[in-house]
Amino acid sequence: MLRIFGPMELAGKYEWYELLLAPGGELVSQPHDPGTTEHLTLLHGMMELEVGGAKAKVKLSATARYPADLAHAIRNPGKAEAKALLVVIQR
Repeated sequence: MLRIFGPMELAGKYEWYELLLAPGGELVSQPHDPGTTEHLTLLHGMMELEVGGAKAKVKLSATARYPADLAHAIRNPGKAEAKALLVVIQR
């Protein structure tokens, strides 16, 4: 589940979301506009990223920052629901 927190008038420039992924769940995205970045802060559970074919685990309470103008995916490899805050910045 992806729930937007930011005001609609900022959509397309600054967006922030609450992301909930069930065990085995994923959010797969095609590349956004050039220069777009995402910032994912893991609040609970486990998440891993795949950005442009490279994979990395996100540590609890850490923030992963990555280019979102490449194909990317956020996955929950754990056995419990995972929760994160996701901020998207489009330049």
